[in-house]
Amino acid sequence: MIRKQRPTFTSSELEMQLQQINLDPTSSTTENLEALAPLIKSIQDTDSEQLYLRSLDKFVEEKEREIEKICQDNYEDFVSSVSTLLTIRQGSGHLRRRIGELDGQMGDVGRALGEKKRALLEQKKVARNMDDAIETLQTCLRLLDLVHRVGEMIREGKYWGALRSIEDLLHLTPPSISQTPFYAHILSSLPSLRLSIKDAVTASTKSWLFDVRESGAKVGKLALEQMSQRIKKWRAKREKEGGVRLARVGGAMELVHNERVEFDALDNEDIKVDFKPLYQCIHIYEALESKPELQRSYQVDRKTQATLILTSRLSTTPETLLSTLPLLMQELVGFFIIESHLLRTMPDFRTQRDVDELWDEMCKRIVEVVGQGLKGCSEPEVFLESKTNVLLFVQTLEGYDYNITELNGLLITLFERYSELLLRKFSTDFDQIVSEDDNQPMMVNDQEEFDQVAGVCWLAPGETESLAMQGFPQAMPFSQTYPMCCINIRNFVDQFYQFTDGVAQQHLDIDEVLRKSLDGLLSDHVSKQIAKRLQTMSNLSQIAQVVINLEHFSTACDELEGVLMNLRASQRGGPVHLSSCKQFSTTLEQAEKRIDSVINSKLESFFELAEYNWLPTRPQSTAAEPSTYVFEMITFLTAYVDSVLIGLNEGVKTRAYLNALGRINKWLMDMLCGKEVIRFNEMALASVLADVTFIEAEIRRLDKPDLDRVFDEVKHTINIILSDAVSAYMEPSIRSMSYSSVKPIRLAVILAKLGKAHALGGAQSSMAKAERRRREADEVAKLAGR
Repeated sequence: MIRKQRPTFTSSELEMQLQQINLDPTSSTTENLEALAPLIKSIQDTDSEQLYLRSLDKFVEEKEREIEKICQDNYEDFVSSVSTLLTIRQGSGHLRRRIGELDGQMGDVGRALGEKKRALLEQKKVARNMDDAIETLQTCLRLLDLVHRVGEMIREGKYWGALRSIEDLLHLTPPSISQTPFYAHILSSLPSLRLSIKDAVTASTKSWLFDVRESGAKVGKLALEQMSQRIKKWRAKREKEGGVRLARVGGAMELVHNERVEFDALDNEDIKVDFKPLYQCIHIYEALESKPELQRSYQVDRKTQATLILTSRLSTTPETLLSTLPLLMQELVGFFIIESHLLRTMPDFRTQRDVDELWDEMCKRIVEVVGQGLKGCSEPEVFLESKTNVLLFVQTLEGYDYNITELNGLLITLFERYSELLLRKFSTDFDQIVSEDDNQPMMVNDQEEFDQVAGVCWLAPGETESLAMQGFPQAMPFSQTYPMCCINIRNFVDQFYQFTDGVAQQHLDIDEVLRKSLDGLLSDHVSKQIAKRLQTMSNLSQIAQVVINLEHFSTACDELEGVLMNLRASQRGGPVHLSSCKQFSTTLEQAEKRIDSVINSKLESFFELAEYNWLPTRPQSTAAEPSTYVFEMITFLTAYVDSVLIGLNEGVKTRAYLNALGRINKWLMDMLCGKEVIRFNEMALASVLADVTFIEAEIRRLDKPDLDRVFDEVKHTINIILSDAVSAYMEPSIRSMSYSSVKPIRLAVILAKLGKAHALGGAQSSMAKAERRRREADEVAKLAGR
């Protein structure tokens, strides 16, 4: 417990206090010692004993004078006062002795107290020093603990807390150690601590980059699957609603349709990419004012990662492309989705230029990888699957605002090569179909087969219903070439548009490419191949089947034009015209001519059997009993054409009859006017006319009005001679009205030959007939010369 200090007094204060000392009026024998005690202590401390004694003497003298003055008026009081004064004197002496004793005691006590005071001050100084030392040590311990804690936070990954702790070392340090070597050492270690934090957070980011590369493929796979679902949904909607058929995925209409679907490839039920390590690293580097260094390092690392993704696929072959390309697309999609996320969330860290640099480089490398993988490939399916992967990649990253111009160029290149291979493949298929066709009607055994065939073939209106009414098994009007070609045409169109679905068309008119490709297939590998086979065909039934096939191909071309308009990939208007329609018409004409040629060759064999007696005495044949060759020829012609050409339409059959009968007419006229027969008489002409009449009678049974006037030339020519109507023929009006089919030059030749025949008779009548025929011949010949 600390003692209360006694008051001390100066010399002037001491003298004033002595003057104020009075005896207690209630007891003259009681001394006011309490007032004297501090006074005496002050006297001792200040060595003012003499002053005190002088003051005391002066006080006594004053009191004596006061007493004398009082005593003058009151003796008794004076005596009493003297008595009191004596008492006071005695007391003063006693007090003087006590003061001396107290002075000695107080001196001893003061000296002891001083010694204790000095010892106490020394102890307090030591205690203060110890307190300062303890506080300093505690401060150092706190600093060391903070430094240690920085290390622990670095190991625990609390880099920002570690950095804040280092800042605390700088700003929260007590001044007591600010100038110490220890603190200077601590300060000198701070750069290494910052470097440790920087290295640790960099290592954490490197680890994060590795994890991101591993998870990037899954991110890309999920994003591609989501885009694939969008494409399927939109394709179903396009098929359902024709008004949006031409709208593509990623267009305004599709985006509106898909706006309710929320999917984040980086944060979903299957995966969640945590960007905290990178954000923390960026924050630390910003605090360390080293952000540009991190940006450069990150760009290099990401470029290296992207290069590694592609490097492992540079040796891709057509056999391995379809297995490696999807994985490549998944990794790259994940890679650039992460880059897009960083560009959107940390625009001050990742710049558009950095990302574009990576993207442009990767686009070039993708083109290289795909080009290397497809080098020497001749399978359209590989190109189609490659296009599907690349297009899905393009459509996915287009939604993240990446520039897809170069990849669209890759798709166009793939399309051009794909269309070439597709055309080559189907060209071979069409050539094989045409060359292997037996040109016999295709047989279907039941309704299921019929439905399959009718479902793939383009048939004339009402033809399907007409065929369906027949029983089974039944022969279809066409051979297997037609349905197989129809299937191939449909497959070609489907495979063509499978590739073009979703492909940008700014640089290529896809519809025109398809039209030209189809024209080439149908013209060069169907129509011309059929025409080539026709040249070697002699079987009339096969030729007739070819005609039927060609008629159906013409129908198919007309129907196909409408199909192509409905499947139009672009919005360009106008009808679609296939030039192969004309090519099939040309080939059809060739087939019909081939029928004519085959029939004519058959007729030639009958012509060789003809044996006319050119100078008979009477006609050798009549309309009821024609020449043998004529009977056999007409029997063959009517039976052959009707049976073999039964599947042809009436127009074609009529044309075949017309050609055959025209050939007979020509042969008869050539025989009568040719050089082989030098002369003949009227009886021979009557036989020829009888044969013609028989032919006309048989033809009339066919009920074909178009064939009525085929033999007008030979019939009218002979009738002019047999009816002696040469003079009538010479009249222009009669000639133009009744004998327009008769050619003067031929009539003149026949008349001349008749004249030669009559000249052989020798008789006067014969010579007269001969002269008349020569004269008629000369007159008719003059008509030919006009």
